[in-house]
Amino acid sequence: MIPLTNLAPDPQAFVALRSACGWGTISVETARRALATSTAIVTGHHGETLVAVGRVVGDGALYFYLQDIIVAPEFRRQGIGRAIVDRLLSEIGPLAAPGATIGLMAAKGAEELYISAGFTPRPTNQLGPGMTRFVE
Repeated sequence: MIPLTNLAPDPQAFVALRSACGWGTISVETARRALATSTAIVTGHHGETLVAVGRVVGDGALYFYLQDIIVAPEFRRQGIGRAIVDRLLSEIGPLAAPGATIGLMAAKGAEELYISAGFTPRPTNQLGPGMTRFVE
């Protein structure tokens, strides 16, 4: 498995990985701002190339959201995504107050990864479906 670090990726490399994995194109400045305000970041490199990333966003106490869990296609199915999720959860564990919520919006096909990490699919008897609004 590739080594993981808690170092923020280079914004240009982050933009390139997102784009290569079908996550859309954003500006380098948007990437820089997003990375700078993350609560936690985990990255994986193959040599000098960014091949995996995950981050947590939120208020740092009560609400945390796993975001941008991205693994380059040629590195998938090797446990890297799960290792990133586990590491992010351990990073935010000390920050999460009793009653805190850790949420995410799973990419289609990645639901089992998050279920195996203890997340509950929605809707449930008590929770409605997750919702998303995209900015054009």
